[in-house]
Amino acid sequence: MEIRQRPLLGKRIVVTRSPDQTEALCALLEALGATCIRFPTIDFVPLPAPELDKALAHLDHYTWLIFTSVNAVRFFWQKLETLRSLPAAHRSLLTAHRLQIAAVGSATQKLLAEKGVSVDFVPDEFTGERLVSGLGDVAGQRILLPRARMGRPEIVNLLRERGALVDDIALYETITAVPTPTSCAELERGADILTFTSPSSVRNFCEILETRPDRFRKPVRSALVAVIGPSTAAEAETYGFPVDIMPRDYTIEGLVTAIVEYQTPNFGNHRLLEKSDV
Repeated sequence: MEIRQRPLLGKRIVVTRSPDQTEALCALLEALGATCIRFPTIDFVPLPAPELDKALAHLDHYTWLIFTSVNAVRFFWQKLETLRSLPAAHRSLLTAHRLQIAAVGSATQKLLAEKGVSVDFVPDEFTGERLVSGLGDVAGQRILLPRARMGRPEIVNLLRERGALVDDIALYETITAVPTPTSCAELERGADILTFTSPSSVRNFCEILETRPDRFRKPVRSALVAVIGPSTAAEAETYGFPVDIMPRDYTIEGLVTAIVEYQTPNFGNHRLLEKSDV
């Protein structure tokens, strides 16, 4: 690949996604010449979620099932597969289109498609306001929302303000990952760009920084900050990180494209990435 096709050549970019999601972003960045510093700050663990067991046995009571992330889909299906006693008729609700499905994000929609589930609604902008407004009149409707324990309250509050009966179920928990000694050494060497793809990645990154402020503060202070969307941007600014880069399309591909456009504004307006929904 020619240098002109590698607009991020020589740029050291910190990737703070979970260990099992890091490589997808790194692959896109490295294809454009970047050197990725794999510095995972988050990981995920399932929760018992007995409330979900009950909800799954009565899926026909719900009008909408909302998935706000890929992880919500993954952990939901893990739970679904463990419930051998779940009636087949209730399982089929997920594929028979009797239960309406909403998904936040194209990656979430893609994973649901892989599970054989059609999505009825995806907001054009991946925010709580657009999600809720796109569901229409939800007054009196029962809505199932399986997600992270520390999920932002915005969606639930908006739905309840509109009269919906929301079962907000903690399906998994986001925990702080432990970067390897190699990751820490690479961050100490310096970084050009920090990337954050969720509010929790910001919070946990700052938590990790506080354990070694003398080693990490200088390389982090000089780096640009790139975030995937508004909620992550708000969290970054709360923790004192001015946001330099945010995509118009709140996806991994959109984030990478925004980084390239920021670094090389004259690189051109042609499509840099194929839509892969990582």
